[in-house]
Amino acid sequence: MPTLLKFSGDEEFYIGGRKRSSCMDSSLVLSLAPCREILCRPCKRTRVNITKLHTETKPKQDDKNYISRLPDECLYEIFRCLPAARDRSVCACVSKHWLLLQSSMRRNEIKKSKPTVTSAGEVSSGNRPENNTQHQTIPSSQDSLEEFCYNGFGELTNGQSESVEVVGGGKDAAKKGACEKQPRWAIGDLSRCLEGNKATDIRLAAISIGMVGRGGLGKLKIRGSHSFRGVTDMGLSAIGLGCPGLRILALWDCPLVGDNGLSSIAKGCPLLEKLDLHNCPMIGDKGLEAVATNCPGLLTLNVESCPQIGNKSLKAIGQHCFNLESFSISNCAFVGDKGIMPIVSTSTKLIKVKLQAVKVTDSTLSAMGHYCKALTDLMLVNLQNVTEKGFYSMGNALGMQKLKCLSVTSCRGLMDASLVALGQGCPILKQVCLRKCEFLCDKGLKAFTEVAKSLENLQLEECNMISTVGLIEALGNCCGKLKILTVERCCGVRECGPVTMAVNACESLKSVNVRYCPGFGNGCLALLGSVCPQVQSIDLSGLDGITDDGLFELLGNCKTSLVKLNLSGCIEVTDRAVFVIQRLFGKSLQSLNFDGCQKLTDQSLRFIAECCSSLQELDVSRCGITDDGLVFLASGSHDCLDILSLSGCVQITDKALPYIGKIGERLHGLNLQRCSGISSRALDLLTAHLWRCDLLV
Repeated sequence: MPTLLKFSGDEEFYIGGRKRSSCMDSSLVLSLAPCREILCRPCKRTRVNITKLHTETKPKQDDKNYISRLPDECLYEIFRCLPAARDRSVCACVSKHWLLLQSSMRRNEIKKSKPTVTSAGEVSSGNRPENNTQHQTIPSSQDSLEEFCYNGFGELTNGQSESVEVVGGGKDAAKKGACEKQPRWAIGDLSRCLEGNKATDIRLAAISIGMVGRGGLGKLKIRGSHSFRGVTDMGLSAIGLGCPGLRILALWDCPLVGDNGLSSIAKGCPLLEKLDLHNCPMIGDKGLEAVATNCPGLLTLNVESCPQIGNKSLKAIGQHCFNLESFSISNCAFVGDKGIMPIVSTSTKLIKVKLQAVKVTDSTLSAMGHYCKALTDLMLVNLQNVTEKGFYSMGNALGMQKLKCLSVTSCRGLMDASLVALGQGCPILKQVCLRKCEFLCDKGLKAFTEVAKSLENLQLEECNMISTVGLIEALGNCCGKLKILTVERCCGVRECGPVTMAVNACESLKSVNVRYCPGFGNGCLALLGSVCPQVQSIDLSGLDGITDDGLFELLGNCKTSLVKLNLSGCIEVTDRAVFVIQRLFGKSLQSLNFDGCQKLTDQSLRFIAECCSSLQELDVSRCGITDDGLVFLASGSHDCLDILSLSGCVQITDKALPYIGKIGERLHGLNLQRCSGISSRALDLLTAHLWRCDLLV
């Protein structure tokens, strides 16, 4: 109404679509006729949504991905026509489906490009021409080719041949001169190691495609597996189809890999030389039989904790793999004589053998003694069914003339007579390790050292029937070549009162290690010192019964310069012993370990700082060291010191921070763990200052 009252006549009426120039026709203003009249201002241009208008005017397109609707048969034919490794790798980056489809193709199914002759008379391949750009953007997909598809994809350049000569069939074929031409992708120069969550079928498929033109995959290690989508037979099948040059395969903790996957590797990788299976419960005789049949050049076979593997597959290994050099079988309950004997009797080139927790008897050991004439390393662990007769016959067979290293653990059949027979049957035996041999006595050890004239390293662990007197007599027989003696956790090596027998010195003994023998005391140290006057390395870890006086007896007989001394866990050692040590061998000592010697104080660091100028490693963890001790150590000249351990020294505080920083400037390793007296702020400052040092806090 206010608008109507203020109307001046200059404005216009709009009646429907017809214009009135005057307001005199006022009867029509409030008319209720169908053609109603209203008073309004001139019309404004309506707002238009440009985006919406453009969308409405643009013809509708079908957003469906038509190429994804192609059946696998069509995609397969398309991929066959891509002979260039670059093209195939780019296509594999599009999707996982394309990646897996390509990984299921064999090399011989890909069509080779036909060479064409240009107008200039040059011969060129049918591959697409390469541009000169240095960078090419390749789409990536999750967990696929992000680290395997590089620029260029290893295609052959001008002047490179498409095939090279490689020797197949192992070393035996090399001696015969059997060479054959193999394509460059079958050489097997590259190696890959997948651990934990990185071990998936998608990644293995990417490896099989990405490695084709880059030298070929020669070594593959898989340790662990993804918790939800780990390695299965499909991933190994991709490797078998795309990596024929594979020579080394290691499968550790792969619970989803079975016989089909291993069979695919065997059929696609005939050049396989080393196979390592550890904790693969789904792999059985079928997969290992395929390896034996298709990979006759196998040189190394290691099987551990694979319960489905039995005698049948090992028998096939013995029938086909005559070039086998290293064989190890552990914790396989179904393996016995029928599986092991064909291998040791036919593989005349065996160099290393390990048998652990398998059901072999005396027959297997007897066969090894007769046929394993090239054997150099032998390890026998937990063979409960082997008696003394088996060890005795193995030694008396006189077939293991080249055996150098022998390790026997938890074998109740090893007794005095059988050990002597082994010493007589193996004339160049240099290293012997005997662990948990319950029935081995002083008599057998003494007789063994008399016949083993080439023995250089003797290790005894938990052989409780060997006494101190027997050990000293055995060392007296090794006056020629014995260099290293290790005695660990032998309860029989203990104090035995005064010894009146004549002791022969072993001049060749350079390293003595006696660890965690509970009854070992000062009297034993005195006997040991009389036997080894030329010792240069001494390890007495965990001997809580020795004191300073016993160390004086041992070190007083040393006629050469001591280089390494380990007294960790010797809780009765004091500063007086450190004073004598630095006076006798201060200029030659390179390594000192006093971990857990609680009676050592700052005076020990003072003695070390004054005389031990050649020291490279120092460990005073859990000792009574304070800030003053670090002041003494910082004042000395230790240009050779590389590693310092102060772990568990709770009396060191922030006041020693400047001295620690001065010492650490020339260190490569510094251990400050469990030093509760040093604040977190001081440790942060020290970490920033010693950025070159490997700091443990």
